[in-house]
Amino acid sequence: MPFEKINVQGLLNEELKDEKFKSSYEQVKKEYELIEQIVRIRKQMKISQSELAKKANVSQQAISRLEKEKHIPKIDTLMKIIDGLGLKLVLTER
Repeated sequence: MPFEKINVQGLLNEELKDEKFKSSYEQVKKEYELIEQIVRIRKQMKISQSELAKKANVSQQAISRLEKEKHIPKIDTLMKIIDGLGLKLVLTER
């Protein structure tokens, strides 16, 4: 049985016409962009997940779940991870 090609971008573009879907999609997109930045910075610093977990006082599994995008952590856990990387979260007006 051959695989059928699916135009994922086309499907997404169609779904984005729905304002409720678009709003939810944009929120999730922001969360994943933040996670990608955290992972990129950890790797640039050449810190293992275990090392970051110790610095952040969280479990290595919490770091792994975050990086695998399996779980969006609570804000306090996210702040511990950001602190563990020696970063600070800055909010700016758009």
